[in-house]
Amino acid sequence: MDNGIKDAKDKKEIRRQYILTAPLLPLLVKMAIPTIIGMLVTLVYNLTDTFFIGMLGNKSMTAAIGIAFSFISVIQAIGFWFGYGSGNAMSRSLGEGKDEDAEIFSSTAVVIAVVSGLILSVFSIVFLNPLSSFIGGSASEKLHIFTKEYLKVIATSIPFMLFSLVTYNQFRLCGNAKDGMKGLLSGMLANIILDPVLMFGFKLGFIGAAYATLIGQIIGAAVLFALTGKNGNIALNLKNVRFTRENIYHILVGGLPNFARQGITSLALVLLNMAAASFSEEVIAAFAVSSRIAAFSYMLVIGWGQGFQPICAMNYGAKQYERVRKAFKYTVSIGTVFMSLSALGLYVFATPLTIVLSRNTEVINIGAEILRFQCFSLPFLAYFATSSMLMQNIGKYYSSLVISVSRQGIFYIPLLFVLPFVFGQRGLYMAQPVADVLAFLLAVWVVRNTFKSHSLFYHRST
Repeated sequence: MDNGIKDAKDKKEIRRQYILTAPLLPLLVKMAIPTIIGMLVTLVYNLTDTFFIGMLGNKSMTAAIGIAFSFISVIQAIGFWFGYGSGNAMSRSLGEGKDEDAEIFSSTAVVIAVVSGLILSVFSIVFLNPLSSFIGGSASEKLHIFTKEYLKVIATSIPFMLFSLVTYNQFRLCGNAKDGMKGLLSGMLANIILDPVLMFGFKLGFIGAAYATLIGQIIGAAVLFALTGKNGNIALNLKNVRFTRENIYHILVGGLPNFARQGITSLALVLLNMAAASFSEEVIAAFAVSSRIAAFSYMLVIGWGQGFQPICAMNYGAKQYERVRKAFKYTVSIGTVFMSLSALGLYVFATPLTIVLSRNTEVINIGAEILRFQCFSLPFLAYFATSSMLMQNIGKYYSSLVISVSRQGIFYIPLLFVLPFVFGQRGLYMAQPVADVLAFLLAVWVVRNTFKSHSLFYHRST
C-alpha cells in the first residue's frame, strides 16, 4: 500500500514538473488532443440514442429523445459546473505544491456532486409527470408517455453522470485528460453496443435505449472511480471532505461561468426560435442546420483551449506568470489560424454542407446564407473562448463570468430584437456574428486590464 501511495505521488510530481517546465507548444498539443477526443466522444454519446431510436421510425419516440436531451443538458451543465470549479482549484493547488488542498477540493466536490445527483434523481422520479410536461413533452399524449418512460430511467443515472463529469474534469484540469477520456470512452462504447442489443436483440424497443444509456453511465463512472489515486491522479477519500466557506466558494463560484454560459445559450436558443418564427418555419430549420455546422468548428477550438487550462492554472499556482502569458498567446494564435481556415472552408462549401443536413431547397439556401454570415466572425472566437478559460484558471471568476455570458447574453439576445427591426430577416442572420465581434472586443479589454493591473504579469523574460 505504501509503495502504491509513493508511486502515485511520484507520478503526480513528474506530471507537475512536466507541465511547469516542458516546451509550451508540444505540451499544448499533448494536452489538447485527449480533450478534443473527449468532446467528440461526448457529442457521439449524445447522438447515439437518437440514431438508433430513429431506426424505429416513430416520430413521437424521436421527439421524446430530443425533449429529454434538454433535461440531460442541464444535468451535464451541473456536472461541468462542479468539475470545472474543483478542477481549477486543484490545479492551482498542485502548482503551489499544496497536494493536500487539491485532495480536499477533489473529495469535497465529488461528494457535493453525488449528493446533488441523488436529490435530483429522486426529485425527477417523484415529479416525473409535471417535469415531462414542463420540458415540452405535453404536445401529444404519445409524446408525453414516451418522454416519461425515457426520463424515468435516465433520472436513475444522474448520480453516475455527475460523478463522471466531475471526475473527468478534475483529471483533465490536473493534466491527465487521457485517463478522463478512458472513462468517457468506455461509457460511450457500452452505450453504442447495448443500444441495438437491448432495443432489437432483447426486443425492449424504445426503452432499451434508456437502459443502454444508464448502463453506459454506470460503466463510465466505475472506470473513472477505478482510476482515482492511480497514474498520478488525486485519490478520493471521505476523510478529505471539508465543507468550508473557502472550499465551497472555489467549487461553486469557480465553475459558475461554465454553468451560466450553458444556461444563457439555452435561453438564447429559445428566443432565436421565437424571433425566427415571425418569418417562417424554414428560417427556424435553417438556423438549426447552420448552427450545428458552425458549432463543430467551435467545439474543436474549445477542445484546443481546454488543453491550455491545466498549463495555465498549474503555472499560475507556481507563480510562473510569464509562462502563463506565453501559453495564452500560443493557444489564441493557433486557435485563430484554425478558425480562420475553418471560416474559409465553411464559406466556400456552405451550400454542400447544408445539403447534408436538409433536403428542403429554401432551408438549404437560407442556411447557407446564415453560415456565410457566421464565417466573418469565427476567427474571433478563439480569443473569446481562451480568455474566459484564462480568467477562470487564474481565479478571476467574475471576469470569466462576464466574458462567458457576454456572447449570448449581453450582446446576442438584445441584437435578436434590434437588428431584425432595422434590417429585416437578414438582421436575424447578422445577430450572432455582430455579437461575436462585440464579445471579442470585451474579452480583449478584460484580459489586457487584468495583465496590466496584476503587477506580476509585467515581467518579461529576456
